[in-house]
Amino acid sequence: MLDKTMIDRNAKKKVNEMKLGIPSFRPGGLDANVSAHFGHCELFTAVEIDGTEIKRVWTIDNEGEHNCMIPVQKMTREGIDTVLIGGIGRRPLMEFQRMGIKVHVGAGGTVKDAVSDYLNDSLKEASTQDVCHGSNCH
Repeated sequence: MLDKTMIDRNAKKKVNEMKLGIPSFRPGGLDANVSAHFGHCELFTAVEIDGTEIKRVWTIDNEGEHNCMIPVQKMTREGIDTVLIGGIGRRPLMEFQRMGIKVHVGAGGTVKDAVSDYLNDSLKEASTQDVCHGSNCH
């Protein structure tokens, strides 16, 4: 069981209960590094927060596939509200938007850093202007 941990006591944004999904490297968790690309990540670290308090952390396996729609389906099934990413392609971004899941770009460092950046409004909500146009976008 995870101790209730504060991400950033001085965060600009206080959110009601929310589930965040962050592409990351194994083994996942708050100290895992953020993966630069949504579709190529090893797994997703999911973080449930309330205010600035972490309620729960778990991982969602990406099964090593690069079918960008499978991870979108997994995030939807897990009840993820917002995805924090470094980069993403047009198709998964549009599917997330269709499903009502927000996507924010600019995530880096550790998962905990990405969550803190999100709470401090340092990540930009993604638009089609932010999508990758091939394998060399990040």
